[in-house]
Amino acid sequence: MPRLTIALLGVLLVLPQGVSPPKRTDRCAEPSRHVRVMQYNIHSGRDGRGRLDLERTASVIERADADVVALQEVDVHWSERSAWRDQVRVLAGALGVHAFFAPVYSLPPTREGAPKRRFGLAVLSERPVIATINHPMSRRSTQHPSDSPVTLPGFPEVVVDVAGTPLHVYAAHLDHRKEPGTRRIQAREIVATLARDHPGHPQVLLGDLNAASRAPELTPLWTRLRDVAGHSGAATYPARHPAFRLDHIAVSAGIGIDSSEVVSSTASDHLPVTADLTVGPAERTSPTRRVGRGGTTAKSPNPGAESNLVPHCGGSERFSRLP
Repeated sequence: MPRLTIALLGVLLVLPQGVSPPKRTDRCAEPSRHVRVMQYNIHSGRDGRGRLDLERTASVIERADADVVALQEVDVHWSERSAWRDQVRVLAGALGVHAFFAPVYSLPPTREGAPKRRFGLAVLSERPVIATINHPMSRRSTQHPSDSPVTLPGFPEVVVDVAGTPLHVYAAHLDHRKEPGTRRIQAREIVATLARDHPGHPQVLLGDLNAASRAPELTPLWTRLRDVAGHSGAATYPARHPAFRLDHIAVSAGIGIDSSEVVSSTASDHLPVTADLTVGPAERTSPTRRVGRGGTTAKSPNPGAESNLVPHCGGSERFSRLP
């Protein structure tokens, strides 16, 4: 990500469309197949003790210098815990990047005239974005408690351009409960969703999976993907005294793993994870793609998913519907 050049002053700051973001590194001028990705549960901009500091969150992301970042536990006008801010727009505006918000929950405002209260996941990207979609997933709702999973949105896919190759990036947040049944269902659904992509297109899964990679309920994932850290990566939770690796980066065939790292930071209750990848060219395949399961595809903005788009490297926005 480029260096922060916009101060966050407790107000919504969004670069207007048509304004170029801060100058980037040489990766901007010469398309590269080397991509740095980041997985980060931001805990609504709060640290492990509940102290809100979204500017600190932005600084952690900026220092990681990642091309694509997946965020979980993101608030958009949600509640007092995050000062009612649109965290997606604040972060995207500060960092000068494309952003796609995939809400899990969209609730009525608490006062007349206020925007909807939304909570979910986001993907930030320095790379040109080709398409976005907010896939559904089985969840046990925290807003309407139930013993059985229900189908809700909140499994975003963002397709970014990597030197002419469409890279499909997914962000996931799996069930946090000790009982693994819901996570088992979710892992199977992830594999099924990824299987609907173009055969041969490279894929990256960034997620707070709320389980170690060796957990039996995650086994379906490893039939299609491989964890960049293997099964012995450093712990990511809790941030102050890490004991569990809950946060993962996994890639499909056709992607080389150059390195991976758990980033030291207590800005959230989770530690961020980064990986440096090399994306090979996509195989030539039929252009047919099946969305299925009621997924919402969209240009920006779109129903059920908000985004803050900043022209990238002076180029035009290239959002489109997934075929």
